[in-house]
Order: sequence, then C-alpha cells, then structure tokens
Amino acid sequence: MIAALEAAVHRVLDHLAGELSDLRLRQAEVNVLAQLRPGAPRSVGELVAATGQWPSTLTGVLDRLERRRLVRRRVNPADRRSFTIALTASGERAAARVHVAFAALDEAVLAELPPSAADGFHRVLDAIERQTRGRS
Repeated sequence: MIAALEAAVHRVLDHLAGELSDLRLRQAEVNVLAQLRPGAPRSVGELVAATGQWPSTLTGVLDRLERRRLVRRRVNPADRRSFTIALTASGERAAARVHVAFAALDEAVLAELPPSAADGFHRVLDAIERQTRGRS
C-alpha cells in the first residue's frame, strides 16, 4: 500500500507540474501556496504541519517565494519570536492557479469514486499520519 501511495504521489506531482509549468515553481513551493489563502496569514509552524516539510526545508522554500515576491514574512503579533506568512498580490494570483489545479484534479478523481471510497482513503491517510508522526 505504501509503495502504491508513493508512486501515486509522484504521478500527482508530475501532473501538477505540467498543469502549473508556466508558474516555474518547485513542488515544495506549490505545496506552500496550496496552504495559503488571501488575507489569512499563517505561522511558519502551521505551514510546517500543513505541508509536511522540515522547518529547515520550509525556510528555503519561503526564501525563494519571498524573493519572487509571492509571499511576505512578518513578525507574528501573537509570538514575536516567530513569523507569519502572507500572500502578496502576485502570490494571490499564483495561489489561485494552484488551488484551481488541485480542485480540478480532486473533482476528476472523485467523479470516478463512490463517496465511501473517498472516506476510506481519508481514513488510510489518518492512519499513516498516526503511524509516522514524529518519526523520520
């Protein structure tokens, strides 16, 4: 099951890379933009949890997105030791494209499945999360 999941993830990433090639973004950058919404900054810790990336990896990803002026970092008003990440106007446009590509693939896949299959898939993902949390 895990080998099949990993292979499917690679096919999804290849598909999304093709759909979003004009944005010239790396997969990890797409992953971050998929987690951001206009007017809703997120803390770095939230993005680490949402993207599954290591904090050190996420720092580099955010550096690249910031250099491209797609996101901006601000001191977190709730915890001045950390930062929040927000989309810029350009970032909002790129994130919208990412969200559309994700939604289109979701819709196409779900159209082939009964609702119970999607529910079962989410239960599998939850079990994988429980078994792998905090391990690496």
